[in-house]
Amino acid sequence: MPDVPRSRPGRRLPQLDGAVRRTVLGNGLQIVTEDIRSTSTYSLGVFVSVGSRHETPSMHGASHFLEHLLFKGTPTRSAEQISAAIESVGGELNAYTAKEHTCFYARVLHSDAELALDVLTDMIINPLITPHDVDAERAVIMDEISMHTDDPVELAVDAVAGEIFGTSGLGRPVIGSAAAVTTLTRRQILHYWRRHYHPGCLVVAAAGKVDHDRLVERLSAGDLQRSQAAVPRPKPTAISHRGGLLMHPLPLEQSSVVLGFPSHGIFDACRFPLGLLSLVIGGGMSSRLFVEIRERRGLTYGIDAGETAYSDAGLWSVEWQCAPGKLVQILELVRSTLAEIAAHGITEEELARAKGQMWGQTALSYEGPGSRMSRLGVNAVLGDDRTLGELLRCFDHVTAEQVRAEAEVLFGHPPTLAIAGARVPARRIESILSRW
Repeated sequence: MPDVPRSRPGRRLPQLDGAVRRTVLGNGLQIVTEDIRSTSTYSLGVFVSVGSRHETPSMHGASHFLEHLLFKGTPTRSAEQISAAIESVGGELNAYTAKEHTCFYARVLHSDAELALDVLTDMIINPLITPHDVDAERAVIMDEISMHTDDPVELAVDAVAGEIFGTSGLGRPVIGSAAAVTTLTRRQILHYWRRHYHPGCLVVAAAGKVDHDRLVERLSAGDLQRSQAAVPRPKPTAISHRGGLLMHPLPLEQSSVVLGFPSHGIFDACRFPLGLLSLVIGGGMSSRLFVEIRERRGLTYGIDAGETAYSDAGLWSVEWQCAPGKLVQILELVRSTLAEIAAHGITEEELARAKGQMWGQTALSYEGPGSRMSRLGVNAVLGDDRTLGELLRCFDHVTAEQVRAEAEVLFGHPPTLAIAGARVPARRIESILSRW
């Protein structure tokens, strides 16, 4: 039976954890699968243990650049043939770069599992990375950086991360910087691929109607046979607790606001009360901030609170958008709400509701093979072998006092406040921050 949290009398819990199997080949390649017999689909991902936090400033954006280039062709497939191979059977082929890993994935019917594996491994092992493709994708990525810079929400999020994580890899945007992307050469990118795209840095994850033994057999006999090498180890993240105000004026009608605090990495036990705290404060339409600021006062369309966790550090934040004339009032309400919880905690009713919300959201989020595959791959990259049921039991055991104590510690530091968009009264905002 899966390890699941307590439930209300008569409430039946779904099976959260399927049949997970793991194999590590002699060359360091990890293979992890979850067999879900009730589905006819198959999700396959190749996860690379390198992301933007592993880059040097001069190589900032190399992970994301390489992600683009691996779709441009191999000796046996053109870029069009790579995408057509999966799309012709109704599947999806895509990729993304994160701060601690890069993922290439395909979602197909289980009858096309062999095709998905063949296409993905061909892309990873045999990329052409021609000079023409490097220049073409450089132009595409520069456009992407411009789009990113035009987005006030992205600007505010990046500003808070940059202030809290400083010059470490976690403090830099995944997409890269214009200065670095402009100067990256084909030789540098090829060296980056050879250094990081080897079996010791790869995880192959699959979920759905999976034949684990067949997948292991195919990968053991395939081209992923280069010798094992060390997985990159980033330097520990240096955290800044000084807080402050960061402003990016833009000719817009609204202001995008992110209020952030340094938080915990994924393996820290404090994340369990923190996760419930996030739900109580800003985790939906029944949360304290939404009820007070949106429902009762109509000051903004929406306001959310939550965390972003990495292997050794994290970021807790409140985010909203509003007319500039309403920002000071919202900020005062956010400050008083956080101070109230830090001093007096939450009610038992709020705690019970947050636990139910956490359980339900988790179960719904991981219903499909795609989300299961993603979780398997990311956790294998980070070295986290806990099941969903085990994690939910940890949330279920949290007490109201633990939530209050975590709030007291978290909100005891001065926040970093980033505002991008319409101009706002800086002096009044600084006055509020000084009383935090």
